[in-house]
Order: sequence, then C-alpha cells, then structure tokens
Amino acid sequence: MEAVIQRLGQPLRLLQLDGGNLGGGAMAITIGPLRLSRLRMDRTIHSWGPKPLGELTIGLDLEPAGVRPPLRAHGSCLPESCLFGLDSGREVHLTLPKGVELGMVVIPRDTLCKWADQLGCGGFDLQGACRRNLLLVDPVRCEGLRAYLRQIFALVASDPGRLEQPSSQRLILEDLLPLLLEALIHGADQVGRLPRPSARIEIVKAAQGWLHDHPQQPITLTDLCQQAHASRRSLIQGFRDHLGMGPMAYVKLQRLHGVRRLLLGADPDQVRIGSIAAEWGFLNAGHFARDYRLLFGEMPRDTLRHRTPPSRTAAALPPLIRIPGRPPPAAPGSPGRSG
Repeated sequence: MEAVIQRLGQPLRLLQLDGGNLGGGAMAITIGPLRLSRLRMDRTIHSWGPKPLGELTIGLDLEPAGVRPPLRAHGSCLPESCLFGLDSGREVHLTLPKGVELGMVVIPRDTLCKWADQLGCGGFDLQGACRRNLLLVDPVRCEGLRAYLRQIFALVASDPGRLEQPSSQRLILEDLLPLLLEALIHGADQVGRLPRPSARIEIVKAAQGWLHDHPQQPITLTDLCQQAHASRRSLIQGFRDHLGMGPMAYVKLQRLHGVRRLLLGADPDQVRIGSIAAEWGFLNAGHFARDYRLLFGEMPRDTLRHRTPPSRTAAALPPLIRIPGRPPPAAPGSPGRSG
C-alpha cells in the first residue's frame, strides 16, 4: 500500500496500526495540473512524511461518519467539515481510522492563483490561508465539494474513458474549481475555534523521528525517553493518546514493517528470513513469525514468495487512472473559451 501512495505522488511512509490483512482501494485522476486521489483502507493507518514542494495539497474526509473515530492530524481530532494539509511547509502527521475514505486535491499554487484571478477571486489571500494548514468550512459548502469529488470518482470507476474527452475535462474544471475556491475562501474567513493540539504530540514526533533515523538500533524505553527529552510518563501517555499503544509496542510495530519492506523486495533464493529478522532485533523466530502474522495477516515466508493470500486488497485496488498529455483546459472565463 505504501507503494500505491507514492504512485499517487505523496512520498509518505505508512504504518498499519492494527492487525489483519490490509484491504482497501486507491484511485488517482490527473487532468492537466490538477491531481485528484481517493484512498480507502480497512485498517487504522498512521502516515507521515513531506508534502510536494510548490504544490497545494488539500485533504478532506469524503465519507464522514459519526460512529467512526475522527481523523487525527498533528495530535488533533479533525472536525468533519474542514480542509486540511494546506501548509506545504509542514510535514504530514496523520492517523486514518479504519474505513475512512480520504480525498486529496493537489494543484500547483501558481496555477490556483491564476485560476482564482480568472474567476474573479483575485483578492483572495492564498498564502495566508495556506499558513493555517487547517480551515473550518461551512458544512453545506464542505458537503458540496465532497459530493462532487465522490461523483467524479464514481464516474471514472464506471467509465474510465469518459475523462479522455476534452469536453469532460473542461466540465469537471468548470464545476470543481468554483466549489474548491469557495470552500477555501470561506474557510480562510472563519475565526472559529480550531482543534487544540496536544502538548505531548511534539514528544511523540521527536521519538518517531529518532526511530526513523535509527531503524535497527537497539533501544530501551529509558533510551527513547532520553532521545525525546521526555519523562517516561509523558512519553508513554503521548503514544497512547495519539497512536493507541505504548512506545515500545510502536517500536516493535515499526520494525515489523521494516522487515516486511525488505521481504517484499527480496529474492527468495538469496535471503533468509531469520537473518533479516535478526537484523531488526527479532531473535526468537517463533515469536517473530507469530507477531508478523498477527499484524499483516500472513506468514513471512508468504510475503517473501509474494504469495499474499487472496483478500480485499487485491480485489479493491484498481489501476491508477491518469489523463496525461493534454494541456489543461482553460478555466471558466479565460481567453479561448468558446460560447
């Protein structure tokens, strides 16, 4: 799934936080400079990493559900009616609950500014809005935007060739851009109460950063507290609050993912599972195999042989759909538009 996310143009790392074979789906659509993507997974996923430079990334929950836990970004629970991820200078730190359907719109900043001018929104302070990273949006406007995005993805799923037609591309831009700009402008004007970040989230990020930079180095809880400059109580509570587990459980989970990445790219005739596991600190082969299967829903040998059991993952991951090659259709009201 991490490879799928990177194919969507997002250089993110993913950690599956709960056990079982991962299922879900991903779809990407490119129309000129505009990229739309939809991501759905049936396990809780934590993601982090940089955002594309020079581009505006806008995230929103496509199917908010009151019974499902909320999305969490930088330690804060996100409201249902919001746009998030706008600050390209701030890294992604996002936890997606199982069953979430995440939508993303990625567009170059200068392109959006040009289209805003053409649509009569030249006074909109895009730079100021993007410094906030999260915008509260009126529920009606937010639902209008997410409903139209759902409609686009449904259209592509049922008739992929439809978007190869320039007239369809133009129609999507003419309908989507006003909805997107209206939501951004309204959100930038709101002064409502934003989610309050947790005091412990920076401790968690510091520990995660050290673990990412030293993936195979042996570490104890005391050592990790020293690296994060935090007390045991603060570190433990921070991880439980934001990731639903203690720091040492997170260390084991992260290193199980490290083994899996190597097995997925390895030649079965050239490597030994026990040697790879030992390099990541798993010295008891039986315990390692048990923990690996509980997390990923398959045995390490199946991963190495690329024999993932049939699951919803294989069935629900359609090919990524891109519409490349053509210049972007003119925005509404721009020179060259006929009629």
